Amino acid sequence: MVEVVVEVLETDTLCGFSRCRAPLPAPGPRGGRPFAYCPERTWPGGKTCKQLAAAQDALTEALGSAVDTALSAATSTFTTAAKQLVDPLSEVLAAATQLRDTLAAELTAAAARVEEAETTAANERGLRQSAEETAAKAEQDAAAATEATRQSAADAAEVVRHATEEVEQQKLERDRAVAAAQAADEARADADLARAHAEGVAATERDRADAAARQVREERARTESTSKAVASATEKLAATRAERDAARTAVADLRAAAQQTQAELANARTRADELSVELTKTLARVDELTTDATTTRETARQATEEAVRLRADLSRHTTTSAALRDVLRAPDLAPEDLRTRLLTELLR
Repeated sequence: MVEVVVEVLETDTLCGFSRCRAPLPAPGPRGGRPFAYCPERTWPGGKTCKQLAAAQDALTEALGSAVDTALSAATSTFTTAAKQLVDPLSEVLAAATQLRDTLAAELTAAAARVEEAETTAANERGLRQSAEETAAKAEQDAAAATEATRQSAADAAEVVRHATEEVEQQKLERDRAVAAAQAADEARADADLARAHAEGVAATERDRADAAARQVREERARTESTSKAVASATEKLAATRAERDAARTAVADLRAAAQQTQAELANARTRADELSVELTKTLARVDELTTDATTTRETARQATEEAVRLRADLSRHTTTSAALRDVLRAPDLAPEDLRTRLLTELLR
């Protein structure tokens, strides 16, 4: 085996092979030149750091630039592009998440307020309809009570009129009886038989007069009862009118509450419109961020293509490195032959 010796003076205490850069041991107790490469470390294939550094120098000389430098530049470019892509996407995601949470909370609250207002309006409409029905029924009862009172008064007046007419009739009959008695007294001599008849007629008339008086008393009692019924109906009418007034007051209160509810509903709709405008603005902002994300994705795509190209170059360099390792592992090669084969592999 032929070792390619490249002497490199290093003032640092790290290994001169760029892939190693391990701390170097100090010179022995007897002194001597400091180590430039790891004295004992070996890599796959049995190559030392010094041998691989020589091969790396030959590769650099053939290519004109170091492979590690190109790979590091590609890696840096890819990392920068990835960061440029991740940061805007993270910002877009955070803004979209915050916007979604805010809009969901606002829309949920607005929907709850609208639903509550609609429920309150429906309840108030039901109460208003019930109050109106109660007021209508009260007015109907009042009208019926008024009609019953009027009819009772008319009936009482009719009964009184009939009783008065009968009393007047009894008075006329009594007057005629008195006249007949006077005539009987004047004709007493001729009225013995007629007296008995007149007495019988008088008794009958008295009975009829007593019956008429009893009927008048009964009619008066019925009139008093009717008056009491009229008074009770009047009181009931007054109570019904009071209930009607209270119902109208309740209806007025319900109408005022309904107007207030409608105002709150209008405010809720206005707030919903404002939220819609804010949502439109936010969606426009999302579109802008999406455009930025698209631009960033394009940059990332270009960076990915560059990375693919660099990976292809790396693969090619890896293949070349494998061929170079095979050359370096070849035993018993003269330095000139080793250099020739290395250059041959590098120029393929």
